[in-house]
Amino acid sequence: MNCDEAAVKCQMLTDDELDENEIGEVIEHISTCRNCREEYTDLLKLKHKLTAVKNSAPDEDWFESLSKRRGRRFFNRFALILLALSYLLFFGYTVFNMMRTPSEDLISKIVVAGAVVSVIILFVSALIDRIRESRTDRYKEVMK
Repeated sequence: MNCDEAAVKCQMLTDDELDENEIGEVIEHISTCRNCREEYTDLLKLKHKLTAVKNSAPDEDWFESLSKRRGRRFFNRFALILLALSYLLFFGYTVFNMMRTPSEDLISKIVVAGAVVSVIILFVSALIDRIRESRTDRYKEVMK
């Protein structure tokens, strides 16, 4: 075994990922090679330091407070209203310009107006359903 192979296997040994039949070979190389032995001891020291560090996750209350913050709720609702108004204004402007143009056929104006109104109705109904669902959601407290 050369030192490059031993370096990889030393890392695997410190992470307990090495097969039992390879452990003896790595330990034999470490006992005869000073550089690999120093690298192995450095890896063990690093592993010991890393296991001593406590990585604490935020409390569950913190995650819950994120969705309940006033500013966040305000901006979410504001963005939703702005989006809805933008769609309504866009469709209204399109229909208005089409109806104003005298060169368009009456049937095409009616078809486009019907399509635009139906899209607006579907959008508003989906929006109302979403708002109603968010208010009555039984699983709000379950983290995603």
